[in-house]
Amino acid sequence: MAIVVIGGSGKDIGKTTLVCAVISALREFGWTAVKITGHDYEPAEEGMSLGTAIREESRAGGETDTERYLAAGARRALLVTRVGSAVPVNEIRRALGGDRNVIFESNRIVDAMKPDVCLALVGGTERKASFERLLVSADGVVTVGGAQVDRLPGAARRFDLEFVGRLSTDFVDWLRHRLTESDE
Repeated sequence: MAIVVIGGSGKDIGKTTLVCAVISALREFGWTAVKITGHDYEPAEEGMSLGTAIREESRAGGETDTERYLAAGARRALLVTRVGSAVPVNEIRRALGGDRNVIFESNRIVDAMKPDVCLALVGGTERKASFERLLVSADGVVTVGGAQVDRLPGAARRFDLEFVGRLSTDFVDWLRHRLTESDE
């Protein structure tokens, strides 16, 4: 099983777009995409199921992040609403069942689970405290539009993209190699 985490320095910098671009570029992995949020959502909308903390999206192509994941080619898309700072890892594992390859959009999941590849998206001026913890674990740092990175963690690889939805061949090849290497 391959686990990828994509987190970001702040809001509205393109995390969902990057997740969708990775799903689309690496369709052979048959992704289950999971968004973890601390926002309170209205009761489950039509087409969503799996209880109260985790909802599974069934429609592709709409405007929600989970609908965008499905439109990009994800097999499944889950929305996890956490209460407080704790990530409901046991509930997530149950919801994932036997799913083989999972891509998370979250900073906080690295506090509870070790990914095979952790990507830190840097953009804008906001720097969440949860991002600083994610950055320490990052295997790759993705910058958009000339965003500045003060320091790269350890052996992290840096990728500068003009647009977060347009992945470079170098980035896709690097990520594919990292994921197939971790699967051996």
